[in-house]
Amino acid sequence: MIACRSFTPFRPGGGLATNARSSISGLNGYSSQQTRSFFDSLLNSTLGSCPLRSLTHTKRLPYPPALIFKAVSDVSGYPSFLPFTISSHVTSRDAAGYPTRAKLKVGYAKFGLEEDWDSVVSCDPGKGLVEARSSDENSNGLFEVLNTKWHIAPMDPASKDGTSVKLNVDVKFRNPIYDQMFSQVEGKVASTMISAFEKRVEELHRKEGK
Repeated sequence: MIACRSFTPFRPGGGLATNARSSISGLNGYSSQQTRSFFDSLLNSTLGSCPLRSLTHTKRLPYPPALIFKAVSDVSGYPSFLPFTISSHVTSRDAAGYPTRAKLKVGYAKFGLEEDWDSVVSCDPGKGLVEARSSDENSNGLFEVLNTKWHIAPMDPASKDGTSVKLNVDVKFRNPIYDQMFSQVEGKVASTMISAFEKRVEELHRKEGK
């Protein structure tokens, strides 16, 4: 369900259209980022700001938690197997070698969406948690919020195999039109991501078994 207000179309001669044309005429000389920010603000003023969408998916995987944690915490390897991730560069790590900051290019090719995104990453192998949240550097762009949280836990503490994997994704677009497009696929995003990690873990499991 879209939480944006109904759209009031621009009408020739209308005050809104006149103001928009006047504002657009003053955009010459601005960067594409500044221009996009302007249009996002213009759309928000007419359509209304968009909601924070929270996506959740849980799945049981027949692999040990440590192997799944290894795949999820390998942020630099995401582009090789994870949908919506075009590139990833870890810019800082903690003493244990886990990423603490990363720059990712994320997007959805079907809709022509692409965004460079700076994330603050937290990895806690003891609790089976991997979190990536928006940094303060993301003041402009497609997303106002883009956070992920993985919780990896054994189904039975006494068992070596069988792991519950839960993924939470919080996303909020600045542009209501992008939000509306995303709503068409939001039900599949979290499950698609977990399925991609499942294939990656299966690959790692085969390699370690050799």
